[in-house]
Amino acid sequence: MTDPEFSDVVHAAFAAFNERRFADFSTYVTEDVVESYPQSGEMLRGRSAQKAFHEAFPIPPTFTIRNILRDGDLAVVETDEGYPDGSAWKTVFILELREGLIARMTMYFGEPFAAPAWRRPFFSG
Repeated sequence: MTDPEFSDVVHAAFAAFNERRFADFSTYVTEDVVESYPQSGEMLRGRSAQKAFHEAFPIPPTFTIRNILRDGDLAVVETDEGYPDGSAWKTVFILELREGLIARMTMYFGEPFAAPAWRRPFFSG
């Protein structure tokens, strides 16, 4: 799979998630997928557990892809994660691929914050 093809697949997978088509989303992951959130220590194992979790989520967020980086079977997807209450988080997905499907998905997320005043002179934007 070429990088442009992979990008198309990632966009299609996230569109399925955002549209709450979790059965379609699950076609992009392996049967034994592992989805983990290191910040909370949570880990889902298996496509059916992942699908059930997403379907049970009271008000799931939507994701807007900002950047996709890929090298072989490892990919990083940077997103803006939006919630109905207007809050927006920055989220990074680390994807480990097997035969073109997501075999492992590790997510890091957090709310944006203002940089301390002392750091502002060192960064642009």
